[in-house]
Amino acid sequence: MRSTTALSKRPFSTRRAGELLQSWREMVHPSSLPADAAAGLSVACVALPLNVALATAAGLPASVGLVSGVVAGVVGGLLSGSRFQVTGPEAALLPLAAAIVAAHGAAGLAIATVLAGAMQVALGLARAGRFARLIPRPVVMGFTVGIGLLLLNTQLPRLFAVEDTHANAVALVAQRTWGGHVGWLGVAAGALTALAMVALPRLHKRIPAVLVGLTLGTGLMVWLGAGYDAVGALPRSLPTPSLPSFEGVHLASLLPAALGLALLASLGSLLATSSLDALTGARTHSDLDQDLIAQGLANLAAGVFGGFPVMGAIVRASASIQAGARTRAASVMHALWLFVAMALLAPLVARIPIAALTAILLVVGVRLLNLEGLVAMWNQSKSTLSVVVVTALGIAVFNVFAGIGAGLALASLLYVRRHGALRLEVQRVTDASQLQRGLHVQSPEAPNAPEALDLLVARVDGPILFINHLKLYELVDGPPWAKLVVIDLSRVSLVDAAGAATLQYLAEFLAVRSSHLALVKVPPQLEAALEPIAQHLLEARMHGSIEEALLGAGLVHPAPAPAPMEPVTLPVPSAHPAHIAHSAHP
Repeated sequence: MRSTTALSKRPFSTRRAGELLQSWREMVHPSSLPADAAAGLSVACVALPLNVALATAAGLPASVGLVSGVVAGVVGGLLSGSRFQVTGPEAALLPLAAAIVAAHGAAGLAIATVLAGAMQVALGLARAGRFARLIPRPVVMGFTVGIGLLLLNTQLPRLFAVEDTHANAVALVAQRTWGGHVGWLGVAAGALTALAMVALPRLHKRIPAVLVGLTLGTGLMVWLGAGYDAVGALPRSLPTPSLPSFEGVHLASLLPAALGLALLASLGSLLATSSLDALTGARTHSDLDQDLIAQGLANLAAGVFGGFPVMGAIVRASASIQAGARTRAASVMHALWLFVAMALLAPLVARIPIAALTAILLVVGVRLLNLEGLVAMWNQSKSTLSVVVVTALGIAVFNVFAGIGAGLALASLLYVRRHGALRLEVQRVTDASQLQRGLHVQSPEAPNAPEALDLLVARVDGPILFINHLKLYELVDGPPWAKLVVIDLSRVSLVDAAGAATLQYLAEFLAVRSSHLALVKVPPQLEAALEPIAQHLLEARMHGSIEEALLGAGLVHPAPAPAPMEPVTLPVPSAHPAHIAHSAHP
């Protein structure tokens, strides 16, 4: 057996290949295959209705969602950076996918999916996956909450058979309800489906609540004998793979959408994989770079089959783990079960009401809001909650990237504010006795200071940054101004450009008022940032102690050296014989 140390010294691609081969061997082990097959079936029960619902919500045939789940599920399951990751269409991709379909049609979405997959592979080869661990958790939570809001806003009108899904959902539904233009049978079927999804797991976690809900909703519509919008006919086999045609597609306008799709799918997959590490308690992190490559290849495969874009799905992966998955075989088996359902159950799937599928997405949207977690965060840290809210609202009102960007910016500001607080300890020195007590700088000996001084000593604690540098202006509140302002920087870890500019301004301000600025105890890492001040302004001096600053400003003079003492010659007593004799003979 090869050691971990030897394995880590292999080339990057060789190490990946070795780990993948080992995980593939584990897939076919007789001891784990039955459990993985059962777990794959459980995940397929969750994925089948969700795949169909996402495809129809984007304006695509239901078969597109099934094909994507089958093809991408196999590719992602075999190659993912986490052995428990499940790849397939996800709710987070729906808003962008629907926008691409509306602007460029189904062919445009297939092209965008292929391009996004190629970009993801490039990101994985560039080893960009590691940066996903730097994203703050509140931004991640805001991402999921924002997707939940988008689902509610787009799917609520569909449940009430309202055509315009771009307006405010609540206002639009209320308007149509007041006017009597609502398909109440569809609403009833959706409500029954949603009720089953919410209530049945409370009875037993192993009950396939989504399938039961779809069965009840479909049965209600069939029993009433009313006409309703259904999924429609489905193929019983996979289509022939082919590269999408670029004819009639404006590639320049499609590239930004493909880039957005790549970034969104990558971010979602990496966050899902990181969450799986926490969920399984893995001793080693999953390979996020390998996961990017796997998801990219899965999107390439989905696009070649004309499918829906895909990403790693935390909901399905967690369902697989809870169902007893042991190896990658569970993820691959889920895709194979989907293919079996498409081949054998196509007539039944074709009769599922669109309203019931919409209800599934609405329940998913409500769960993504994580209301329980938001309430807990409100009680624990309102500043952290503000990052979640800003991210979610940015996604819901503008787009995913605007929301994530706003959340990252706010999280950065809060971090700087929390860890970059600037504290000042200021003391006015007016006599030598105060200086001799040490103040902020311990000195082995006091200088020859006069009885009256005019000195302001400030000890700065914390980084001097753009967000807090204005606090330094407290040092020049006046008049009167001290003859010397000494700033002790021994506890300053960082000075950015704004902080350095403020120190320079203070030096100029004091210089025109016949005062001096001295910087003492400057840490070595700050000398480069502060050197321009010392070079261009004579009034700003960097010293090792307050005593040196006083001497440099000419406010005190060194104590005169004590006069050398003249050597004293002591007489040497003479030795008398009588004394010696007396000592010898008492």
